[in-house]
Amino acid sequence: MNPDIDAKNQYGGTETEYLESLKQLQVTPEYRAQMKYIRRFSTDALLLLRLCYFYSSRTQSFAKNSLVVNSTDDLAQSISAGWLLAEDGLVNPVKRELRYVIESCIKYLYADQQAVGKPIEDRVAFLHNIDSSIDVRSNLRLGALHVNDAKQFVDELYDTYRECCAYVHVSPSQVKERLKQAEDDLALKYEKPQDLRKLAKLMFRVYDMALTIYFHGYDLSMIGDVFIGVLDEKPEWSFHKGKYVSITSAYYDYKHERNIRKYGESRPWNPEGWPPKKL
Repeated sequence: MNPDIDAKNQYGGTETEYLESLKQLQVTPEYRAQMKYIRRFSTDALLLLRLCYFYSSRTQSFAKNSLVVNSTDDLAQSISAGWLLAEDGLVNPVKRELRYVIESCIKYLYADQQAVGKPIEDRVAFLHNIDSSIDVRSNLRLGALHVNDAKQFVDELYDTYRECCAYVHVSPSQVKERLKQAEDDLALKYEKPQDLRKLAKLMFRVYDMALTIYFHGYDLSMIGDVFIGVLDEKPEWSFHKGKYVSITSAYYDYKHERNIRKYGESRPWNPEGWPPKKL
């Protein structure tokens, strides 16, 4: 029997007719729009990682010893995996991957910030001594965010992490979702458009926070070059609309180039009270 199809489905027709009815879900405008959205922001996240890695080559010693910089391929793999899994309708594995993204980004940045000036071997050793939870998130130094915004960011990290954790081990929410899918007579790989929309929203939220953490693993002045020199010229880049990436970007509003571009003049900047509160 085809493993994608429940022989006891409620459709009432043949298996071929049942499969065709499910396939119709994937050609609706809403379903295709959500899948296109996932592809677009996943591609944009990967673009950012390539840009940062390229810019990091200007400071070889820093890049060589940074866990965040050296995690670039790892994060890229998770983003690519999430995209491919979503296209195959494998929703729970996507959420498990998102949990890993949050945990790894937090711990890599924390280890780098606690072992400043030390070689990568020492940072790896430090990493292994970090507790299995993400409690260290409260100790991250997030210089591009106002202190109050940083606290909200840390709280939201925890909430999102908990949501994704429900899909790592057997949990009531995971079981209830699967029972609801069976009740709605849906088979594996055929999600409702509204379910795909919820998944896309969660993926974007996680990547927005992960990239914000990733930025802080680099020298903030270098990230400013990425925003001012490249991303400002790409208004369609998805994460300009990200809650926390946009705040990180606003940290560089004092820069002459951005002032000229936005206002046609260089506006005065007072470093006191910077960065400003945004949330």
